[in-house]
Amino acid sequence: MELLKVLTGSLFWATTVSIALFVAGSIATNYLAKKSTLLKPIASGLKLVLLFVVIQVFLHLGAAEAYPRISRQLSFLSWIVAVFSLLRLVLYMYGDLFVVRWKKGSFPAAFKNIITAVVTVVAILILLKEIMDINVTSLIATTTVLTATIGLAFQSTLANMLAGLTIHLEKPLKQGDWIAAGGYEGHVLDITLRATRIITLENNEVFIPNSKVLSESVVNYSLPDPISIQKLSVGVGYDIPPNTVRKAVLDVLATVPGVDMSSHPAVRLTGYGDFAVNYEVRYAIHEYHRHADIAAEIMNLLWYRFKRDGIEIPYPVRTVHLREVTAESLRAEREREVAEVLALMEKVDILAPLSVPERRRLVEAVGVKTYAAGECPVRQGEAGDSFYIIKKGSVDVIVEKAGGEGVVVATLATGNLFGEMSLLTGAARTATIRVKEDAEFVVIDRESFRDTLVHNPSIAESLSRILAERQAELAAQREKLDAITLERRKRDESGKLLHNIREFFGLHN
Repeated sequence: MELLKVLTGSLFWATTVSIALFVAGSIATNYLAKKSTLLKPIASGLKLVLLFVVIQVFLHLGAAEAYPRISRQLSFLSWIVAVFSLLRLVLYMYGDLFVVRWKKGSFPAAFKNIITAVVTVVAILILLKEIMDINVTSLIATTTVLTATIGLAFQSTLANMLAGLTIHLEKPLKQGDWIAAGGYEGHVLDITLRATRIITLENNEVFIPNSKVLSESVVNYSLPDPISIQKLSVGVGYDIPPNTVRKAVLDVLATVPGVDMSSHPAVRLTGYGDFAVNYEVRYAIHEYHRHADIAAEIMNLLWYRFKRDGIEIPYPVRTVHLREVTAESLRAEREREVAEVLALMEKVDILAPLSVPERRRLVEAVGVKTYAAGECPVRQGEAGDSFYIIKKGSVDVIVEKAGGEGVVVATLATGNLFGEMSLLTGAARTATIRVKEDAEFVVIDRESFRDTLVHNPSIAESLSRILAERQAELAAQREKLDAITLERRKRDESGKLLHNIREFFGLHN
């Protein structure tokens, strides 16, 4: 026992144990830091905690009794190291792990440094009084005066710093959000100690002081979730029923990428203006940074949809039209349009059996519809009962393969046609037609063509024969049919098509 007391009180023993403990702890810390990516950034902090433990062990093993004055100084320094290292560990777990990694936010290093500095200074003052037995009253008074002087000199900077700290704690906005603040709208790139940095839609970086962000109204388009409700105003003529307008707008919204149809877009009549009935269109989007592009696409497609549906977008009543419109000028304009359509029909083989008067009656019943590039008037697999002649522009013919991939198999231009089988037999569309450049179509639907067939049922036989010949010729190229087989194929196809045409239009044999 006497030997153990001697060894315990020995400065050599205290030093040996302390060094051994520090070496063993350092090796263990380095090993764990290499094995874990989470521990690697705090390896130095763990070593500082280890240093505090080693110094306390050294003091308790006899150094405090042997050298009381030096021991007090070592204890003072070790506690400063302990406060500093433990504080950095807490800030790492809260800032880097909780805020940055888990919450996907940001926690600037400047905030860590400020918090560390303030807490460390307070700890030093307490330790000076408790361990070193130093009266810190005068020191605190001097520090207070110095702090007040610095605060007055850097009033705006401190205001921004405190505002930045408040933003990080309360989280009214974070990195990655879309906001409107200080008269600017943009994407939050970073929240620094002094300012919030955003990039606008015009690709300009704007630095907004944190104090201004906190003191003024801020609109955060990313909260409470990324879905943002957008509004558009549209005015149409008084003679268009509201339900017609509502259907046209909703149909357009369903075709625009980026519009969330599951949020149930709304079309509301908001008032009766001097020259138009005004509607408000409300729709949801997930990508706020695309709101201007999505709105432009909606307005673009609405123009085309209104154009082909005959929905007028009226001019203001103050607009003065100097063009004289008379019944005679309107007839002349109509005759010109009819002549253009008749010229197109003369080149269409399946309309060859029609006489000139029959074609003219058909022209009076059909319409010309305008489509924008990218729109699809026909989709593969849909039921159809209309036939299109391209009056202007061009389209791509797209066939979907088994995997759902669309392949462009042909491009059609002015004078070409598509949809004849759907018009005559009601067959489902065999391909998708996508407008390549703005196009106008002469659209012949079932009801318009039925009147022609009712007046002259024999036309059905001519139509079935023309279609059968076309299909048989294509089959002959694919299957390399001889002349006899080809003729038999034509007769069989003609009979089937004639039956389908009569059944579809309700004609009697």
